Amino acid sequence: MQRLGLLGLSYRTADQGTIARAAACAPTSEAIRKMHDECGFAESMYLSTCNRVEWLVAAPEGVEPGACLHLLQSRLRLDAAHSYKLTGDAVARHVFEVAASLDSMNPGETQIVGQVREAYRRASELRLLGPRLHLLLEAALRAAKRVRRETALTARPVSMMSLALEAAGELPEGSTVVVVGAGEMAQDAADRLAKRRGLRLVFVNRTPARAEALAARAGGRAMPLAEFLASPPGAEVVIAAVSGNAPLLDRSSLERLAAAAGGKPPVLLDLGAPANVDAASAESLAFARYGIDDLQERGDENRRLLEFELAAAGKVLDEEMEEFRGAMLERTFAPVLEAWRRRARRTLDEGLQRLFSSEEGRWNEDERERIERWAGTLVERLAHLPVMGMRRMAAEHGVAPAQTFLEAVGATLEDGAPASEPRAGAARATALP
Repeated sequence: MQRLGLLGLSYRTADQGTIARAAACAPTSEAIRKMHDECGFAESMYLSTCNRVEWLVAAPEGVEPGACLHLLQSRLRLDAAHSYKLTGDAVARHVFEVAASLDSMNPGETQIVGQVREAYRRASELRLLGPRLHLLLEAALRAAKRVRRETALTARPVSMMSLALEAAGELPEGSTVVVVGAGEMAQDAADRLAKRRGLRLVFVNRTPARAEALAARAGGRAMPLAEFLASPPGAEVVIAAVSGNAPLLDRSSLERLAAAAGGKPPVLLDLGAPANVDAASAESLAFARYGIDDLQERGDENRRLLEFELAAAGKVLDEEMEEFRGAMLERTFAPVLEAWRRRARRTLDEGLQRLFSSEEGRWNEDERERIERWAGTLVERLAHLPVMGMRRMAAEHGVAPAQTFLEAVGATLEDGAPASEPRAGAARATALP
């Protein structure tokens, strides 16, 4: 647990522009792999959503995770005021809360668990993970599943898209809704809007084929982006969820939108990161615009309404965290216990060998076997007390004191390992959580 670290920024610490700029530092698998190698992580996973960017890492043996996080922060050029660093047990708890959507802007939203699972899959494919993060992420996903199954936290949908459509207000039959983009957010919008009767849906994208695919999926028509910007249809709502550096809808585009709507500007749901709409122009033209930052207040209100379910979910995470700590301790402590048992067994074997060789012929083969069994049982029983003591010590103070005890009595993790096995230090780097 001591080697875990996390560096991140989220809606709690930064605005959407800052989050988007941080996400741009590692948009590709190649960039993620390069950052992993340059920072010398033993293990890492990169998670990026519209509301957070986080690096989960395991430091190499002998390196403090804080040093890894400091190097990463300097390479990403993250302002300390907008980011947070966690180490040890706090990392595990945070990952649990993120996967279970307790740390989401909209608690109970179901999108985040899929994003964590996808980040986990990509890190695995890039071979950036080892047993520490595998154990942590499997435990976090299992905890998230329990939260969904055992609490009503997700009974009221509170995803970013559901909040956005709630902000748009009632959409009577015949209303036209334009969806600009074809990514995950746009697909979510398409699925939700397809369930509402009587809406006229228009899907817009730079790549016409992607707009046509969404139109076929949800029912509606497709329109190329250039055509939409030059001659937009009349609409009651425009949902914009496109990646890019500059606002997609500038003042002239907004003026054409207002004119096409007969003078009543449509509601703008700006879900781009960074923003897709020129906010100043939208305000001066009397558009109702809701950006991701604006929706945070609605998420906070949902959190207040869901306090009881959040408490129940927190209890589930407490139980899962305790189980995870136990699994982490057992895996970390296993080589320490094995080293102690090897030491005790080797001492026994050496003593028996001296005994039998000094009085050769005194005992027959059956007697020797009985002596060996009795001595082996005695050694196991005598070894049991320090093993229990070391286990308790590790649970309360970490594994390091137990390792110090072994070194003090002349037993090391490498002690007694067969020559054909890898050094225990190398084994720990690949086999311990």
